Amino acid sequence: MTVMDRPQFRGAIVAMLAAVVLATTGCASGGAGSGDNLTGQGARDAAGMTQAQVAGLSSEDEFELAGERYDHGQAVLAAAQEQISSGKWFWSGGDVRPLPAGDGAFGAAPKGATKENSYFFRAVRTIEPDGATGAEEDLAPMQRYFDEEGWRSSSAKVGTDHEVRADTGDGWWVTWSVRPNGQYALGVYSEAFWVRDAPALIKAISLRDPADFPDESEPGVAEPFPKWRDPVRRR
Repeated sequence: MTVMDRPQFRGAIVAMLAAVVLATTGCASGGAGSGDNLTGQGARDAAGMTQAQVAGLSSEDEFELAGERYDHGQAVLAAAQEQISSGKWFWSGGDVRPLPAGDGAFGAAPKGATKENSYFFRAVRTIEPDGATGAEEDLAPMQRYFDEEGWRSSSAKVGTDHEVRADTGDGWWVTWSVRPNGQYALGVYSEAFWVRDAPALIKAISLRDPADFPDESEPGVAEPFPKWRDPVRRR
């Protein structure tokens, strides 16, 4: 396990995007539009990229970019956890492997997104505070945090649970749910990211991921994202 302290990924995306634009559209002012028209898709994903731009990436590029996005999501998760408790949180599974997106991701999916050409990340932690009963006022610490960050948020009652959620404004969402059984859940989700072949990328990550995560941990503890050069495990 490692503590996430890597910088946010926006700088890397900007550099990658610039390289992709040059490689796929040339320097002419009309190049980008032509590239988008060729793919039939100019809609931008959670990172502001189009399918035409993603088409210029190699498999290794896509893998590394997914890792940067994963790290960012883990940083968002850790910061939100700290608003509630710096103690132990329970894991509900591993976070490294993204999921096929389509219209299954948070936020509005870009036009044309399917489970074959887009993916998203999800990370969920739960905690059971002493004496917790799912009271609506237990949303307050997270709501204050959302307000301090300037994030657009909303709250609702979902069945017997109370939930508040926020759009971070950079392609990510945070949810905080309090339940009558005393189990409270914090989730961080990305919106959809374009990819040339979602199943292939997810498989490439899975075959390099040792799937080694704890049952519980303090905020900031995350599975290391695998590297492209890591050994590929046999199924």
